[in-house]
Amino acid sequence: MPMRDVNPATWWRFTLIFSVASFGFLAGLIALMFLVDPFDTGRSPLRLKEGVPQQGPRTANVSRARDQAYNSAIIGNSRVQMIDPAALTEETGIPFVALVVQGGLPKELLTTWDWFMAHRRAPPKVMVLGIDGVWCSDDLSKQVNPFPYWLYSRSTLEYLQGLFRSSSLSGLRNYFSYLIGHRPQARPDGFWDYENVYGVGTPQQLAHMREELDKPQGTADVNLGTHFPAADAVAARIAALPAETVVILVRPPVYITGLPEPGTEAAKAETVCRDVFAKLAAARPNTRIIDWRFDRPENRDPGNFFDHTHYRKTLARRIEAEIAAAVQDERAAKP
Repeated sequence: MPMRDVNPATWWRFTLIFSVASFGFLAGLIALMFLVDPFDTGRSPLRLKEGVPQQGPRTANVSRARDQAYNSAIIGNSRVQMIDPAALTEETGIPFVALVVQGGLPKELLTTWDWFMAHRRAPPKVMVLGIDGVWCSDDLSKQVNPFPYWLYSRSTLEYLQGLFRSSSLSGLRNYFSYLIGHRPQARPDGFWDYENVYGVGTPQQLAHMREELDKPQGTADVNLGTHFPAADAVAARIAALPAETVVILVRPPVYITGLPEPGTEAAKAETVCRDVFAKLAAARPNTRIIDWRFDRPENRDPGNFFDHTHYRKTLARRIEAEIAAAVQDERAAKP
């Protein structure tokens, strides 16, 4: 039958039925995702299985940060990724979770901090925050990699809007696979050993690593002003913590050629930023800054690094020990 011979009423009826069916399908799908809660946001009245399937930290941390088994957190990007929460737990007797976002900038990491705090039934005992060079910028809104802010939102409407995306469907599929045991669980405490990614390396690979380490690395941000919005945001968050919560700010190691040349504008900016966070730590009781981001013998040994900012377990174990000692000192000093 030619298209022009079709009764207009028939087309209107078909269009209406198709539209209603499509809307019903989408509404049903969203309702299913809300009830299943594949990212374990805690919004659903159902609880099908503990944890989430193995996936990237940007989504997995939504579940980890809600886990009441952990009352202390390590928050930062890959510069603190090698700090093992299990090691800190063993040393201090306090359960730690690592909420690390590879490539994370302050806005993403502060969002993770807020989500963790919003889901504490009791005040956290310790908050460890990795402070690398990106925290010295004068722009808190910077974004490099996509981040699912909708998953961390306190607004249910924003969350439902965020479910309208292909990644949510992938998350639902992965979660069903996890439910039936075909997909492993994401590590609950969040630790991810990137030495497994870099590997031990052949002699040729090690030689190439050292060759790359010998090359000076440019400084991304040079902020010689007085505006440090990330530091202000950190100050506001630690001021809101209970007085008994211990806060440890960690400035992680950088290989010597990754630090700015002395006497340059970048070196001045580095000093200014260091002082800003040092004063921030000094202004609050139960707060320490652990600074490995300067010229020290360990940061001149290429055997301690994979690249300018990613270090090996040799350094990570020493930083863990320093964090644990600082936590124990602060807790012992309480009346």
